[in-house]
Amino acid sequence: MKRTLARIALIVIAVLLILLLILAFSGAPREYLLADLFVLMIVPAVIYVYMWFTDLTKGKKK
Repeated sequence: MKRTLARIALIVIAVLLILLLILAFSGAPREYLLADLFVLMIVPAVIYVYMWFTDLTKGKKK
């Protein structure tokens, strides 16, 4: 499950970075760029917290 979530996160981050470049070079409004940057920071954090919480609830110990 961790590998699947990691791959999904990498794909989402790659798409958001490409979108950021497109928005930056096309002269998009500042709000779009800031929203894209916000999502770029939040997506990895949410996936990390989700993986941490599922390990916590399953009772796995490292």
